[in-house]
Formats: sequence, structure tokens, C-alpha cells
Amino acid sequence: MKLNCSIDEIKRLAPQEVKELLDKDTEGAFQLLDVRQPREYEAGHIPGAKLIPLGELEYRYGELDNDRGIIPYCRSGHRSMAASILLCGLGFENVYNLNGGIRKWDYEVVKGTMEDKLITGGEETFDVLVVALMLEKGALDFYTKAQKRVKDEKAAQVFKRLVTMEDTHLQRLYMRYSQLLWEMKSLLGAADELPSLDQLKDELSTIYMEGGMRINEELIKMGDPEFMDDLEALEIGLEKEYAAYDFYKRVADTVDDHKTRNLLHELAGEERGHINLLLREIEGRGGNA
Repeated sequence: MKLNCSIDEIKRLAPQEVKELLDKDTEGAFQLLDVRQPREYEAGHIPGAKLIPLGELEYRYGELDNDRGIIPYCRSGHRSMAASILLCGLGFENVYNLNGGIRKWDYEVVKGTMEDKLITGGEETFDVLVVALMLEKGALDFYTKAQKRVKDEKAAQVFKRLVTMEDTHLQRLYMRYSQLLWEMKSLLGAADELPSLDQLKDELSTIYMEGGMRINEELIKMGDPEFMDDLEALEIGLEKEYAAYDFYKRVADTVDDHKTRNLLHELAGEERGHINLLLREIEGRGGNA
């Protein structure tokens, strides 16, 4: 451990710079570290952030990867600067402090944590693919049900587009799933016919959707569908896609297998693509999500 680590050694980044780094980070080159208390994290955190409170960092720093950049943040930037100095002293070289903390973060935040751990970190790539397929199927079911509930035709069309988006994502995941399953069966000398996507959809659970949220609970939270317009439908979609992005980014840091980790970062990147599409639609309507 370095005895002295100058504050000048810490790279300071404005919120916009951090957002640009994260938006371009398709391979998980950066780790976002929230050093606040759990209750603060649950009230709202930057999507993809890992929670390690400042007081626990000195004995939990092994959960971080020294080969990747680390961006600590807190409420105002003071605790995260202390965390940055601590990490620097522990030998971490690429540490970037978020100037002004989350108070200066004018972008999306997500609330809550994953109570039901769908991915624990010990899974192989195939197992993670199955969970991802289940979550994508859940999202498709959520948007399908939401489409049927709303009265406003424009809102229904928004949910219909989201259904198409999720179905396309599900098909891409199915291709990866089929390839891996075929390889596994070939190694075992089994030549069984692979299940079709429709068969797989029927077998997958429909309790959870992307982000690990329970579908029925999210449908209840929608409120009265009688008065929902297309802008609110877009905002609901945006909330769900941010939660999915947050989920995949966070669980990617819990797995050791690099192929699985890369897959999770790829999934997060695709969710980011969905987010950008929805943001463009909202901006085109002059809305503020």
C-alpha cells in the first residue's frame, strides 16, 4: 500500500464526461462505484453502479478489478474523493472521481436493488443466456399486456413498438442459445432436435421481466390506463429499459467467466440502444422523461 497518495493523482470528471464514458463503454472497461449508504443507493443510483459503502471499502476493495477504470461517486463528491484516495493508496491506477457527486448528475437514476438474485455470479454462459431469455420474454409479456390495457391508440402503438423491439432482442438471444446448446449436445454425442423459439417461450417463466422486476407488480404501478397517453407510455418504457441496463451492468461485475461477462456487457449495450431510441422519441415530442 502506498503511504502517500496525492489528491492531484485522482482524475476528476464532470457528470457529462462520465456519462459519455459510460455510453461508449460496450466492454465494461469502467466500473461505477457508489460509496454511499445502502438506503441512499436504494433511493436512487446511477444505472450499473456497484454499492460498496466507504466504511467497507478498505476490506472489500478485492471486489473491484484493478485492470479496469473505477469511477467512485457519492452525494456531493467528498466521500468519493476519500474513496478515490484510498483506492489510489491500495494500488489502483485508473481512478476517476465524479465531481459534484450524484447531486450534479442530471441524467437517469434507478431505484431499489435486486432482492431476488437471478444471477449470483457462479453461472456459466449458457445459464446466464437462459436467465436473459426469461427476462426478455417477461418484458415482451409486460409490453403486450400494457398494449391491451391502454385506451389511447398512440400509447398502444408505443407499447406495440416496444413489443417488436423485445421480440427482436429475444430472437438474437435465441440464436446464441441455440448455438451453445448445439455445441453442448455435440460434445455429449446427443443429436436431439433443438427446441424452437416458440417452444422455448412457452417453457420460460413469466414472473420476471428485464431488470428483475415482477411483471404483475409493474402492471399495477402503471396506474389508470384510461388516461395514459403516448408520452407516458414512452416514459414507462424508458424506466424499464434503464432498469434492464442497470441489471445487466451490475451482474456483469459478479461473474468470473470472461465470455459470460462479455455477454452481459453486450446485453447492457443493447439495452442502451433501446434507451437511446426512446429518448429520441421523447425529445421529438418535446417531453421530459
